[in-house]
Amino acid sequence: MRDIFATLEFLKTHIKTRNEFEKVNLTQALGCILYEDIFVQKNLPAFDNSALDGYALNYALKNEMLKIKGSILAGDKNTYILEKNECYKIMTGAKIPQNANTILMFEEALLENEKLNAKNAKENNAIRFKGEEAKLGELLFQKGQKITSGMIAMLAAQGIYELNVVKKMRVGIFSSGDELVEPWEDADEYNIYNANAFGIYAILQDYADVEYLGLIKDDLNAYKKLLENKQFDMLISSGGASVGEADFIKQALLECDFSPIFEKVNAKLCKHVKVFNKNNMLFLALPGNPLASLISTHIFAKNILNLFYGLDLLEFLEVKLASDLNFKGGRNDFVFGKISQESFIPNKAKFGSGMIKPLYENTHILITKIDDTKLIKDQEVKVLKI
Repeated sequence: MRDIFATLEFLKTHIKTRNEFEKVNLTQALGCILYEDIFVQKNLPAFDNSALDGYALNYALKNEMLKIKGSILAGDKNTYILEKNECYKIMTGAKIPQNANTILMFEEALLENEKLNAKNAKENNAIRFKGEEAKLGELLFQKGQKITSGMIAMLAAQGIYELNVVKKMRVGIFSSGDELVEPWEDADEYNIYNANAFGIYAILQDYADVEYLGLIKDDLNAYKKLLENKQFDMLISSGGASVGEADFIKQALLECDFSPIFEKVNAKLCKHVKVFNKNNMLFLALPGNPLASLISTHIFAKNILNLFYGLDLLEFLEVKLASDLNFKGGRNDFVFGKISQESFIPNKAKFGSGMIKPLYENTHILITKIDDTKLIKDQEVKVLKI
């Protein structure tokens, strides 16, 4: 039985990149992955312009009394030329006149007899030069980058409204268990609200095109019918992943010709995670306990989608440990905590697989190696954001 890290490496040999793309516009692009390199289409800034409201002048003449020739507004496409002992009023974003090389802000300007005393001017001040942020033809964004809000703003600034992105994987989520009811239903004292599916949905909604398929009762035929659905790249179940008498998922998978990739993990919380495959459609079976289910989603579902997209496994953050920790060893253990001043501060509160609070009271998890029995303060450790 492999640990978490060995299992993820093993998955890399079993999951093929889906080399498919789709065209989206900028309103649909957030969180998508670029299918191809993007190059600068337009210099940014497109021309030398003023970074503030003030006076455009030649710094060498700052000690002369300068005639105010006129005003240049943003959007004015005319070419203006400074002659000796002249300056222009200029507004933010306006085109810099020829022979000007600095801007004196209005608040620091001194006016005498309708002329400018520019003695407070600073050299090379407040000019945004053509192409200083992005030059025509340069590589702007690389294939494989996940599109952020800042990237969308830059793409818009380049006049790029449509672009090719990696086609999002279709993921279907369901929960199983006769004890479960939906959050909008009435629950008696012995019912359990279905928290897992909505937690899984929230974790994956930026990674894939996710659809919630509802509650599936503990019935072999119901599982088999669901497995016949071919519109998804991956199905994810919460519950039915252990070896209880009423857990029919494995039987249904085998009867529907799914083959196991792995069936157990040597790790606390993730022990009963399973992944099966049929014709490149994956089935990820997660535990039914909320903490176990949602942590397994962070570790396995997100990494599986990364591999589908041709990306690397999730990156761990390397930080110092804020206090000593002890473990039994022999498996991966988990420590919940937060990052502060580049140190991981463990949450010493006890947790169980059926809990939810650790997921919103903490920001990161430390996953031990199976031979770790003691980690000491200030030791470098790797943590994963949750």
